[in-house]
Amino acid sequence: MNREITTTIESFKIPAWHEIPEIGLYLDQVARYINSFLTEFEEMNVTPSMISNYAKQKLISRVNKKTYTRQQIATLILVVLFKNVTSIDHIRTFLQLMEQQNTKIETVYEQFRSTLLSTTSRSKNGFRQPEDELLSAIATALTEKMYVEKAFEAMKA
Repeated sequence: MNREITTTIESFKIPAWHEIPEIGLYLDQVARYINSFLTEFEEMNVTPSMISNYAKQKLISRVNKKTYTRQQIATLILVVLFKNVTSIDHIRTFLQLMEQQNTKIETVYEQFRSTLLSTTSRSKNGFRQPEDELLSAIATALTEKMYVEKAFEAMKA
């Protein structure tokens, strides 16, 4: 079991920027595309209605002719992953801050992708006993979530 967990985590990857379709995808296609690399983590899957809600909440730029651009798809990938650890309000604040700083979504996406690759590869050193590693992972996740909450509070102040 321990090796299976390690292998699953090590194999989790999101596509590089240049691998995200440049041609416009329709709503159902976007959901299928994002879910295609979340197969081992079905609880993270996104539905077309969720994507529509993210668009209505202005987490992505306005959809043109019912097709989603590379920038919008990358943003949706970030939203889908981020919402597992923080609120939609915090995600909105983060995206607005990036926009105010004129940071391209490509830059944000690739920085996150790089960080994700390095953190998922931590398992290459092997996990300890499953219960020890689970406790450590929960403690780390909790600490990181606490940091995220306080950082967003500070941004709003």
